[in-house]
Amino acid sequence: KYYGAALKASAEEKKRPEHIVSSEPAPVKRSKMPVVIVIVVLLAGVAGGFVYFNRDLLFPPAQAPAPVAVVPTAPPPPPLPSAPTNAEATSTNSQSVLLSWVDNSANESGFRIERDSGDGVFSAVTSLPPNSTSFLDVSIEAGKTYAYKVFASNISGDSESSNPAAATVPMPPPLPPEKPTLPPAGLDSDSDGITDLEETLFGTDVRNPDTDGDGFLDGNEVFHLYNPAGNAPVRLLDSALVKVESAPVGYLLSIPTAWTITLNTVDGTRAVIDSKHGETFVLSVESNPDKKPIVDWYLEKYPEFTAADVLQYRSKGGYTGIIGADILSTFIPWGDKVFVLTYDLNGEPFINYRTTYAMILNSLVLSGLPQVAPPTAGSSLPFEPSATTSGVVSEPVPVEATGTAVTPSSPMP
Repeated sequence: KYYGAALKASAEEKKRPEHIVSSEPAPVKRSKMPVVIVIVVLLAGVAGGFVYFNRDLLFPPAQAPAPVAVVPTAPPPPPLPSAPTNAEATSTNSQSVLLSWVDNSANESGFRIERDSGDGVFSAVTSLPPNSTSFLDVSIEAGKTYAYKVFASNISGDSESSNPAAATVPMPPPLPPEKPTLPPAGLDSDSDGITDLEETLFGTDVRNPDTDGDGFLDGNEVFHLYNPAGNAPVRLLDSALVKVESAPVGYLLSIPTAWTITLNTVDGTRAVIDSKHGETFVLSVESNPDKKPIVDWYLEKYPEFTAADVLQYRSKGGYTGIIGADILSTFIPWGDKVFVLTYDLNGEPFINYRTTYAMILNSLVLSGLPQVAPPTAGSSLPFEPSATTSGVVSEPVPVEATGTAVTPSSPMP
């Protein structure tokens, strides 16, 4: 026991440092605090960066509470609009129907128009803005009847329909008759006022406009009832180039000798003059018991024409009348009758006997209707031909009466 204690004491004695006195100063110990601070700062920076960049993971944002849905209270729908009344449909032309009605509602958003086109089924044709009171329907056909209904509408639906309204679309008026145009005249090689076919009737030269050399064109001489192939004043009647025909009804006239006349009635109120070339001249005597003025009589017989469609006429013998709208018929009042002479082309493409037609009218004598002295040479008369360019016969010159005087007017159209 004592021995052990002694060893322990000896060992402790050896551990004690010996105090050695040295002449050199003892070294100064450096503080470790700055290093610790730097390490702490670095660790803090790293930790702070880690925390910053992972903040959403480390510190997730608090979830906002879910919004509470607010359901608005819808206003009640408006009431149905009031039905339109007094619907009326009218059509005054062949192109449209006008529909009108009374708007009785203050809350409509528009109107709907339905139409029945004749099959008994109403179908929508258009929609109109609010406050409308009329609709012009142009999608119609002339001659058909259309029925209409009008509805006022809003978001709640449609009103009751208006009363049905119907209208019949009239047919368009007939087109005015076209003014007739004359076909071209037959060939007139020497431009003397009569065609080459007429030259053969009167014995004249187709290459000489004044065959007898008397200073008058052959056509003018035929018109004035003179012989174009003989020296003046030889008349056509004296030359045997024409013959006189008459009828019991009381007319007398001259026609070319080579032509024939056929009385279709015993009294001659219907007759036909045949040119032997396809063209004919139809003669008739019409009744005018009231002795109406010739224009009034004509318009009553042909209501499709107007007074503007006819021309005044005066023959060489002084008979006055009118030229009809066809420009190929002449009407001369004769007491309670009307004498009519019509040039019928019968499909011929040319007017070959215009001057001969005028010659027949100038030779006309009507029983009981006095003639006047023929006008002096050179005066202008209706249907008087004149020399023109080759192959053309001038149109007749109508005259218009002004009081008792007779003056020439412009040529026929």
